[in-house]
Amino acid sequence: MADQNGGRTGEGGVFARIAGSAEYSIAAALLAVCVVVGGALWLLQPESADVVAAPVAAPTSAVAAVDEDAALSDWKRRLGEQFSQAEAEQRQRAADEERARRARVVAEQEAAAARRQAEADREAQRRLDATALTALTALATPRPTVGAPVAAPRTSAPVARPTPPPVAAVQPTRVAAAIDWSSCEAPRYPALSVSRGEEGVVVIAADLDAAARIVDLRIAESSGHSRLDRVTLEAVRDCRFTPATQNGVPQAATAEVRFTWKLQN
Repeated sequence: MADQNGGRTGEGGVFARIAGSAEYSIAAALLAVCVVVGGALWLLQPESADVVAAPVAAPTSAVAAVDEDAALSDWKRRLGEQFSQAEAEQRQRAADEERARRARVVAEQEAAAARRQAEADREAQRRLDATALTALTALATPRPTVGAPVAAPRTSAPVARPTPPPVAAVQPTRVAAAIDWSSCEAPRYPALSVSRGEEGVVVIAADLDAAARIVDLRIAESSGHSRLDRVTLEAVRDCRFTPATQNGVPQAATAEVRFTWKLQN
């Protein structure tokens, strides 16, 4: 009987220990679940939120939580630095693009100003040409050759009837070539010559063929100013001429064209 009671007592102790061990396992499992849930909530909360460790957590769990917090803070810090650097680079690119755009705007404005200035200069030149006196009309002076009068035949006395002398030959009539100013424009006074007060007379020699076409042009007499000589020569080059004639027949000849350059006071 005593043996039976002792056996029952031993069996009861074993069952008690098993029951205590099961309760301990359940408590440990619940504790682990609490730690996992708490860690997940801490990661999902904002950075400013502080997670209070459960009083039931073991010291090793607290140390692990502190390490995770430090690692997360360091990761956030590095991420923030990368974001700050990327934002700074983006701002720098935006600033560079803005400077380039302003430079293009300034260049376009300067180009437009240069075009306006060039147009103003051309307009001023046109006005100066309009106000300056043009060259006085210079025409080639024809130099006709007057034929000598025909000698009248002598009449002999009715008695002697001598042989009359031969009739003098009629001199050919020649008309010089002349410039046709209706076919071209007179030269305009150069602005620089006006400002410098350049004046003078230019004589242009024009070699013409029988059809009054220009074969060669040259300056026969200079005005003393190369600019006036050049403008005169170019103006005569665009003109037509009337041909020189001899007894009404066109001939090749040289025409002289005289230009007088004079400013009005």
